[in-house]
Amino acid sequence: MSEKLSPEADAALRDGFDPDLFFKLASKVGHGKALGLRFRRTDGPFIELELPWREELVGVADSGYLASGAIISLMDTCAGSAVWIALGGFRPLVTIDLRLDYYRPALKGETVIARCSCDKLTRQIAFVSGFAHTGDPDRPVARATGSFMINP
Repeated sequence: MSEKLSPEADAALRDGFDPDLFFKLASKVGHGKALGLRFRRTDGPFIELELPWREELVGVADSGYLASGAIISLMDTCAGSAVWIALGGFRPLVTIDLRLDYYRPALKGETVIARCSCDKLTRQIAFVSGFAHTGDPDRPVARATGSFMINP
């Protein structure tokens, strides 16, 4: 990245990991802007993000179901953010593996909430798990497990 970061962006990444500030900045550019991901909360080892339903994120127009690609992007971002929380700050990550088991579709108008945590850190690999739901954690949309390479 050749652009110089704003002081706010630099602080959100360098001085620990501030997910609220990070997602405020990320929602204004690129992938974050296109999906409309929003930070909900974090407490201890987990983080929650949300993906509000929008017409342009529908997979099959007649169904109104949110596209699976949007949900996997939500889960990938949430899982990576959980690693940053576990590390206590931002480090470049690479998704090695991310598996999603879909249980049901996200219906028209439903906001999908992702909740992920980092289950184990090694020197180079982080292992994560999480799930997505639309307001009732006992009725999940998907479950995720994955691993990330932590770049030096």
